[in-house]
Amino acid sequence: MKIKIMAGLIIINIASQAQIKYCTYWTAPTLSSENAEKLSKDNLVIIDYENLINNPEEVSQIKKSQPSLKLLVYSNPMEVWEKEMLNRNIANDFLSTLPSAYRLKRTDDKPVIFWKGMEMMNISSKCPKINGKNYVDYYSDWILSKILSNTLIDGYFIDNGTSTISWVDPKIDADNNKCADPPKALDNWWREGMIDFIQKIRKEKGDDFIIVTNKGETAFFFINNGVMFEKFPNDYLGGKIDYGWHQSMKNAGKARPYTIFQVDFSNLEFGLASSLLLDNVYIAVGQNMSIPDKYRINTGKPLNKAYLKNHLYYREFENVMVEVNPAKKTGKITKKN
Repeated sequence: MKIKIMAGLIIINIASQAQIKYCTYWTAPTLSSENAEKLSKDNLVIIDYENLINNPEEVSQIKKSQPSLKLLVYSNPMEVWEKEMLNRNIANDFLSTLPSAYRLKRTDDKPVIFWKGMEMMNISSKCPKINGKNYVDYYSDWILSKILSNTLIDGYFIDNGTSTISWVDPKIDADNNKCADPPKALDNWWREGMIDFIQKIRKEKGDDFIIVTNKGETAFFFINNGVMFEKFPNDYLGGKIDYGWHQSMKNAGKARPYTIFQVDFSNLEFGLASSLLLDNVYIAVGQNMSIPDKYRINTGKPLNKAYLKNHLYYREFENVMVEVNPAKKTGKITKKN
């Protein structure tokens, strides 16, 4: 029998940590009263900014039903829709006045595409300026005045919060010199732009404002309040063993309190059990879905740190035992008698 305490993964003061932390990742532009009622059961809710206009009563309902809940507004500064979209009037208005010079281009002057139906914007520090503003200046001014000024929200969820971009397309021309940017230089420019963007939000909204970036990398740990591991575990963070689980857990253990494991429904038990090995991780399933009530378990307080035994990871709580098998992507939460 081999037993080893997991190093670098556990936040101090385990006896005082909360049990399961529930999160909903709501990227749809509309929200019904029934949806709002389900979301109010959670500890953390991320909603697309369109809901602030389309469904203000429902958004207010979420906060009134659960005052301790933290509500983050979602936006994707890296991309815009190719055309106007139904129920997305805020995005449509933004698109109608957006200077074309802010779009990220290839060497053939075609738009850079990451997600089908959308075009990428030039977040890099090499973005051209219009009236003294580059795209980061333009977008941060816009979202601070139009969205983040809403008093109902506690923070901002930044989708595509990546510090590198050269992997998207080998012919990106961020500095508009008609030549493909060297990958290392391009990634440095992109990181500079992202840091500038996050710092502008932080400076305006203050230290108590929650900022979460969507990618489990460590580049913005010094300025954000947590990260999302979308489709956890991620094998692009530096380690590929067991689908990247070990590297994902290592990064998450170093991240700040609003860190999220987002999983497909088929991996919910695995993600949920993995989240309980740490003290700072929320669990979310899919998009526009609430975690079913059968997974809303009273674990009680943690009794120890996570430990490794015979290739499996365990952690004991007052009411349950947690087991994770990263090689098989399985997790168990067993109730004690």
